[in-house]
Amino acid sequence: MTELVKVLEGVVGAAHLRADGEARAYAVDGVVPRVAAFPGSVEEVSAVLAACHQARAAVVPWGAGTSMGLGAVPPRVDVVLVLARLNHVIDHEPGDMTSTVQAGMVLGEYQAYLGRHRQFLPLDPPGAHRATIGGVLAANASGPRRLRYGTARDLLIGERVVHADGTVTKGGAKVVKNVTGYDMNKLYVGSLGTLGVIVEATFRLYPLPPAERTWVAPFPTAAQAREVVAKILDSPLVPTAVELLNEAAAAEVGRRSGVSPGPGAAVVAVSVASVPEAVEAQLRTAQGMGREAGGGDGQVLDGEAHERFWAAVRDFEPGDGAAMVLKASVLIARVGDAMWQGESIAAKQGLRVAVISEAGTGILRYYLRAEGSGADPFRRLAGAVAPLRSFAAEAGGSLVVLQAPPEVKTAVDVWGPVGDAYPLMRGLKEQFDPERILNPGRFVGGL
Repeated sequence: MTELVKVLEGVVGAAHLRADGEARAYAVDGVVPRVAAFPGSVEEVSAVLAACHQARAAVVPWGAGTSMGLGAVPPRVDVVLVLARLNHVIDHEPGDMTSTVQAGMVLGEYQAYLGRHRQFLPLDPPGAHRATIGGVLAANASGPRRLRYGTARDLLIGERVVHADGTVTKGGAKVVKNVTGYDMNKLYVGSLGTLGVIVEATFRLYPLPPAERTWVAPFPTAAQAREVVAKILDSPLVPTAVELLNEAAAAEVGRRSGVSPGPGAAVVAVSVASVPEAVEAQLRTAQGMGREAGGGDGQVLDGEAHERFWAAVRDFEPGDGAAMVLKASVLIARVGDAMWQGESIAAKQGLRVAVISEAGTGILRYYLRAEGSGADPFRRLAGAVAPLRSFAAEAGGSLVVLQAPPEVKTAVDVWGPVGDAYPLMRGLKEQFDPERILNPGRFVGGL
């Protein structure tokens, strides 16, 4: 390992290497790497991986660390590959509405750049202001805008990848077009860096909407909130996002954003982006549906209030102490049931829970917190995973652990059952990374 550190220093330079104690800031679930390397080019990424491949050293790619809670506790971490220096826009064709960007660029900075051209990349994952492009792709992270614009897989049209042995490949194109055959770009999205390290990405962009506003309203019962959500989703309205928050989540979002939705068992939030007249008309229609379902008029958020509210929803945190974040995907018709199940199971385990659901896509996030010290809080957190996962499967979906203390991760299956897809996934891992140096043991089924 000492020899490898010397080789890496020769590649990236001593100023861009953190070894031993200085590498503690890049620990993964408490496992401290021997060295963290900061390559400044695709060529340096290639050289670093080639050296690690030859030394059979385990490599963990790192963007900004916002999604490092995803994945099982690694059996070992030798080298953390930090892509923060690959942070430039390589190409932007405003007329074609496409752009190529390096993977280490922060999404918030990329959005600011595109905004100067009245365009944007419609990805809004948790921590979007500091998450990197590569990290978002590796985790296939998304947020409320997924309802209208889709996920990273839908927006990616090309990429450049460095493989475990240092080989650099490129796929896709800089134009939006239909293709036949397999779209290899999608293979790396959501693979957690286990098949290759994404170093560049080309996206199709969207024009910034002239106006965007949000209707927020509390409802006396969760059933009434679910009713209005169902009506909105079954209507001609074209919302950017439709969120359903339980009482605990709504109270905390209100505290953080300064926007108090008001008392209620559940809160519905609907965002619409279009020309001002269309936004106003659609939100009026949503308000009418809310009144018919037994809620009040709620309030319409614009400008800073709108931005603060969605930032608080997107960047919600479970709180201090022993805490965990679970992500479930269920049939849209079962979202309300999934929220109730989360509250019920949390109560049985003596946990506090805030639930935020992307009601139009069937995605729910459970923010669970256990108070107290010692092993008991971790045992109670771990005890909530199996029953919630069982319900998610019965509701036509799945559940993964997005974030949890190592004590919880070692007691549960972070990813859950894979089913018939596992042999294919294992075959891809063996083909792309036969020496198992890329994020070993952290992905589905211990890949």
